[in-house]
Amino acid sequence: MIYYRKSGMEQSLSQSKHLILSLDLGGTQFRLALADEKGQLLRRYAAPIYSEQGPEQAIRRIKDAITEMLSDVDPAALRGMGVATAGLVTPGTGVLLTSPNLLSWYNTPLKEVFEHELQFPVWVGNDANLAALGERRFGAGRGSDDLVYLTISTGIGGGVITGGKPLLGSSGFAAELGHMTIDLNGPRCNCGNVGCLEAMASGTAIARLALEKLSTGEVSVITDLIAGDLTKVTAEVVCEAANAGDSVACGVMHTAATNLGVGVANLVHIFNPELVIIGGGVSNAGELLFEPVRQVVAARIMPDITVRIVPAALGDNSSLLGAVALVLENTSS
Repeated sequence: MIYYRKSGMEQSLSQSKHLILSLDLGGTQFRLALADEKGQLLRRYAAPIYSEQGPEQAIRRIKDAITEMLSDVDPAALRGMGVATAGLVTPGTGVLLTSPNLLSWYNTPLKEVFEHELQFPVWVGNDANLAALGERRFGAGRGSDDLVYLTISTGIGGGVITGGKPLLGSSGFAAELGHMTIDLNGPRCNCGNVGCLEAMASGTAIARLALEKLSTGEVSVITDLIAGDLTKVTAEVVCEAANAGDSVACGVMHTAATNLGVGVANLVHIFNPELVIIGGGVSNAGELLFEPVRQVVAARIMPDITVRIVPAALGDNSSLLGAVALVLENTSS
């Protein structure tokens, strides 16, 4: 096993009495980290999940990785483990009811299983909800008790912090922000609905919009970037072409960003956050995304409402650090 350590962190590890184990459980890999209460990732490890093999083998491999990561750590220094995973997680009991990325993990009691295996406290949450919590504690949302977090990648996920606490809803399934309807006659979403924000502003939507343009014969540098293979159209390629000034790509990005702006305006009216944080791979488009979003929101929200729209600060570590924040939320005196 290889650990990835930030330089100068081993002294922090040896001195800390408040260590937190963090697990980001994804469809293709699991990521494990050991952190301190300041959100510094002292040790990191990643490995394939092999989700098709089912939860039993994966949990055994994760347990082995944890055992090795903690081999020289005083158990008294460990406050517990936080687990972030995509899907519907019941609050309190930590049962993963269903996940789009872990199809064979239906009704898996993650909290119970890991607590039994590891013999220390474990808390489990939806990865987007925890990313919001992580940004609030360690990232762009520090100091804000009311914020909305959106992650724009293959799909669109989100989390809401209100009064300093994650909004979970009556059964833990609140803040499925990507599945608000923004167009009654929009395209079909993978969730079964039509006109969802995810279907109109995600990375997948950007690729679909570009493909529709190219399929009608519009000339674009996108075609050169993919060597004429339309199966290789991705949001990343469209962003690259837009940054090069390609009119087709710029139009696609503007359409997707406008759609996203409509969704954000809805969220501002519903939750009245002081801050909207946007992360995920598509957010790397920078002002190609953020400028139209801000313009649409400014044009659509009521005049007495103010809100800031900012990029996420934690990048790929948002869910890992959100799991750390979850442990701290549950163990702070």
